[in-house]
Amino acid sequence: MSRPVKEWIGKTDTTPAPTRVKARIVMAQDGICACGCGAKLGASGEAIEFDHEDALILGGENREANLRALRRPCHRVKTNQDVAQKSVEARKRAKHLGLHQPKSALPGSRNTKWKKKISGEVVPR
Repeated sequence: MSRPVKEWIGKTDTTPAPTRVKARIVMAQDGICACGCGAKLGASGEAIEFDHEDALILGGENREANLRALRRPCHRVKTNQDVAQKSVEARKRAKHLGLHQPKSALPGSRNTKWKKKISGEVVPR
């Protein structure tokens, strides 16, 4: 019977997890990638990367319960999804707060009150 180990919590969002914590995470996952692909971690010398399930940029905490081990390709996919989600949320927040600046219309585009004919003549829409 092993003794219970206190959960690691980073002092800041940038505090990296110690090696002992990373080892506990990999052992808890039985050496399998946490994304669901079923691949073995570290197979063929591939680096093991650690990712926050709830991304820090989306309000997740820097603690052991929020970390998981992934293969590099799986981690890249997850990070791209997190960044895209953060972008959507930032746009929604800015629009809600009235900070969204509408894009200026390009001359001759459908968003302007002027239309340019093939002949080069500019006329009102």
